[in-house]
Amino acid sequence: MKSLTLHAMDDQLADQIKRRANEMSISMNELAKRILAEGLGIKTPAKPPHRDDFACFCGTWDETDLAAFNDRVADMGTVNAEDWR
Repeated sequence: MKSLTLHAMDDQLADQIKRRANEMSISMNELAKRILAEGLGIKTPAKPPHRDDFACFCGTWDETDLAAFNDRVADMGTVNAEDWR
């Protein structure tokens, strides 16, 4: 794989790349590669982000769930000296 560095990128272009990358939940590097490939007419295979495998687990707790979890694991922070004899 080759690397490319872009010099003297104006603020507007950099801001647009950053904003779009954030909207798409991808890195600025990934977005730049996609833009270049599209501009050159190169089709790249679409691969979903790895994190999609775990999306159903992300961001699903609310404050009630967190409090319930912390209540259930609270005793794990206590050392029972009798267990170590």
